[in-house]
Amino acid sequence: MLSFDSGGDCSGESGKEEGTEINYVGDSINVDQRSAMIGPTNSNYARSKKLYRKKIIVKSRKVEIEAEETLFGAGKDKPHGIKGMQSSVEKFFRDSGTVNSVSVTNDRSGSVENLSVLVEEMIEKEFPIKDQIPSGRQLINVGELEQNRSVYSPGDWVEIEGLDMKWRVDMITRVIKQAPESYDWNDPKNEGKEPKWTYTYNAGTERDVEAHDLRTPETGLLILFGKRPWVWQQYAMLKLENKLRFQKGHQDDFMELDIQKYASDLWERWLEDPANIEFKELFYDERIGEKGRMLLTSHITKPFELIDVMGEENKEWDFKDDDNINVFTYLSMHGSGIVLPLLVLTIQLVIPFLLVLDTNKKRASEGCTSGEELNYDLHLSKIMTLVVFVYYTFSIIPETYTNFFNVAGAADTVYSRLLSIRRGLWLQADDNLLQMIGYKLDIYMNTSYETVLSMLNIYVLLNTEEAIEVILNALAFTFIARIDEDLIKSYWYDPEKRWITAGAMSVAIQTKLQLRVLESPKLFALKFDIHEKLLRKVTNNDSNFLRSKYTSQRDADNMEFMTNAEKIELVCASVAIKAKNKSAIDEYRKPKRYFGSIEKVLRCLLRNRPVFEKFADYRTWSYWNKIMYLSPVPDLDTIFETDGDEDWVVSSSLEEMRPPFPNFHPEDDETNEWVLFVRHVWSVLILKDVRDSTRPALACEHYGSATFRLIDGLFFNWLSYFLHIVFPIYLILAIYETTYNIVARICYNPFFEVIYYVQVWMERWF
Repeated sequence: MLSFDSGGDCSGESGKEEGTEINYVGDSINVDQRSAMIGPTNSNYARSKKLYRKKIIVKSRKVEIEAEETLFGAGKDKPHGIKGMQSSVEKFFRDSGTVNSVSVTNDRSGSVENLSVLVEEMIEKEFPIKDQIPSGRQLINVGELEQNRSVYSPGDWVEIEGLDMKWRVDMITRVIKQAPESYDWNDPKNEGKEPKWTYTYNAGTERDVEAHDLRTPETGLLILFGKRPWVWQQYAMLKLENKLRFQKGHQDDFMELDIQKYASDLWERWLEDPANIEFKELFYDERIGEKGRMLLTSHITKPFELIDVMGEENKEWDFKDDDNINVFTYLSMHGSGIVLPLLVLTIQLVIPFLLVLDTNKKRASEGCTSGEELNYDLHLSKIMTLVVFVYYTFSIIPETYTNFFNVAGAADTVYSRLLSIRRGLWLQADDNLLQMIGYKLDIYMNTSYETVLSMLNIYVLLNTEEAIEVILNALAFTFIARIDEDLIKSYWYDPEKRWITAGAMSVAIQTKLQLRVLESPKLFALKFDIHEKLLRKVTNNDSNFLRSKYTSQRDADNMEFMTNAEKIELVCASVAIKAKNKSAIDEYRKPKRYFGSIEKVLRCLLRNRPVFEKFADYRTWSYWNKIMYLSPVPDLDTIFETDGDEDWVVSSSLEEMRPPFPNFHPEDDETNEWVLFVRHVWSVLILKDVRDSTRPALACEHYGSATFRLIDGLFFNWLSYFLHIVFPIYLILAIYETTYNIVARICYNPFFEVIYYVQVWMERWF
């Protein structure tokens, strides 16, 4: 971002942080009837674009570029008037390469309009307000990697991960590189040496996006490599779940295992398999280049990176630091441990119900009637009530909407990210009944329940006749609202947050697995471009396709489908079992850990599975060992062509390939948290969310799940969101009533007054 001042120079003494480089989007400028290519054209490949970028290095602590020198020059050579301004703007464009095909002629007419056009086109290129529609050709990124240089360039198309954990296609408009904080520019030893640059990117509406929040577009990779890598991804997710343990201190414990390294090893083993020779040849083709290979492996292993980060100590996934995680969140993640959430739910419903009954009883026997003068104690209680209501205006309402914001998955918090991942699973319709119940309770108890509880609290306070009881009742309702969150802080529940971490990682795996697809050869054939008859043949016409309990149990101990390390573990486990050596068995055989004590006892009745064993029936390795290599490999000769210099470039025929593309939704490309929040709320209120959540269940013929989602969307979910509109109005009316009571010193209830007038009107007419 550029900030302007009235003086100074552009020599690097004022600018971005020390050691920052900015690559601007650019194309060509015609200066004095000379043309210079200074930015991206329609292609994303260096050889076809013949890119030239002027790199601006600024070495100071702030992001400032002085407008006076940029537009007018500096010192005694400072030009005057429009001609001087235009000349300086031309120089600025030549130096920064910021404009797209802006023609700056040698006409020195001093036209203000010409200067405005230059600036307007420069701004539009870097901060586009019009929808950018890529072609299939522009979504492909290949070539060679340069040492200590950014992977992406201005004009490249990428996918950006938003706060709602969704990936969206957008275009990079600026690349910023920055030296490490520890790098000393004044150290003589560093003279002439480049630091190890850190790159961030501006893309779409996002600014300063880090590299790990970007990936190359899926469409481009599908064009280049076909769908075979995504078949491997499904297999690798099942292998990962099989590998992970809930066993503190073990090298394969979910908090200890290097998941990215494990996924990388699986990828190399798959790539080098003799059955995968045709894909390997494509992967190492010179036209793909090192960059293309790196972008594929980075993209395909992104889910493993997310799961790995969840188990590490970091601010992004610090489960200990988020007070909104509650007992229902655990149920939503694990799909087990139902007993305690039901007890908490009962307590949180019964207590306010009893308080309201008690209030109604007192009001009927002791409450003042409308028009009655207030005594001293009642008048004092009304003053106290008004004070509490004013406090609610600045505390309860903002907190309620903050919780609502979190639940909508638009906030930058751990809880909000958890719900975003959980919502992805909900929209896939791959969650089980207890997971669905936990997910909806998690949402409602943090939104509509707290709203209803606050409204009941207001009602009770309006009918409380002693000042001290006003405070006690207000505190009581605050306590009730926090029972589900405060319970998990107990030392006996989950002190190290291992269970919630394991649950989050399990859901991340579940979200990436296409379970319905893995159960149907027809859906699998459509998804991965493999003939259905061939799929049925390699799975021996198994009615359950890749989900087969018998086959998975048979393959579990088959060394043909194991790595060398897995073979050694199997042999050691067999010996330990024969020797009845418990310590050795725990080391070499994966223990079964259940979340919830009742689930462990009644696991057969509840059909509950241990953590990291939820998808054991899909581990049909004998089938996977054949299916992983069936998806067809593209012919690169149809994707690449040669240019005039006999260099390989992406075929111009792909320019005709236009959306729809995966993750490209121009109408839904906003990543701003408030826009995401409002958009989500609106989709619920107009019932669009009902369609989105029900459609996947119907498509998979999961009618029980579809019925659950339909009832929830049409009634509970809609009412939950609507209550957030009603609540502020109700509080305003309560403040009005209390204020009137205090000022007039008479008992007045507008709600009952309205009822009275309605009754009179009905008696008059009926």
